[in-house]
Amino acid sequence: MKRKAIVLLLSLLASSVTAAASSNVYLGKYPIVPVEINGNKLQESTPSFSVNGTTVVPLQTIAEQLGAFVMKDEESGKTTVVKPNINMIVAASIDEKRQRNYTIESPFMIVSKGSKASFDIFVDVDNAPKSDSLVFKLVIRNPSGAEEYVSYPQSYSTVRNGTAFLYTHNVKEMQFKEAGDYKVQMIMKLGNSGDYKVVGENIIHSR
Repeated sequence: MKRKAIVLLLSLLASSVTAAASSNVYLGKYPIVPVEINGNKLQESTPSFSVNGTTVVPLQTIAEQLGAFVMKDEESGKTTVVKPNINMIVAASIDEKRQRNYTIESPFMIVSKGSKASFDIFVDVDNAPKSDSLVFKLVIRNPSGAEEYVSYPQSYSTVRNGTAFLYTHNVKEMQFKEAGDYKVQMIMKLGNSGDYKVVGENIIHSR
């Protein structure tokens, strides 16, 4: 019952989660249903299926696609889901006047195609997962989806320093070669193993 409640809660976190029943594909006696989150098909090794009108989705799959971490305690069997809260601002300049006192100048989201721009990225992180080494970096993807810029990875101990922190990063003279949306993403992983997951995103539009 608790596992089902967690799945339903995570479903509510998505701004747009849709499912459509298939009339001819079944998992045992239950119809398999494809699931989309914000228009993107959920990539899952174990299919989602419908039971008495309720869509059952693999917890780890939907949590990770929503930018959440799934941690399992092998001794107790408890599964914990942690979704970091990320607020990200892109601005011409971000200055720290005093400790944790920032001045943000000229936030922007639109640039001209072919232009070069230097800018700062300000990230406010809260409710990060507890880890001796939370590794994160910033990635900017061009409208084609390729990595246009990648920052050097940072390691932060949320066990020692708490689960809330601020991070600023400067990008120098990046050229916006294509028209369309450039995705500014913060990606994280626990320790030096495992895959990065996107936990926060902002957009710079090139036109």
